[in-house]
Amino acid sequence: MIEKDAEKILENFSKSLDTIPDLEETYYITDNLNLERKDEAHPQDSARIVRNTKTDKDGNVVVKKADWV
Repeated sequence: MIEKDAEKILENFSKSLDTIPDLEETYYITDNLNLERKDEAHPQDSARIVRNTKTDKDGNVVVKKADWV
């Protein structure tokens, strides 16, 4: 049943491709590939960055020592 449905879909698709005209307007090449935004620095609030971290009395960030050291 699935094979018959797949064949029918492919058949209908290839019929629909026959109706597409071979005109230059149906395809195009664009030079707008790989557009990227500018690399800009954004102001950062260090207090906001470390507000969810553990700190000692001097304000240093406290982290767990790696197990492999």
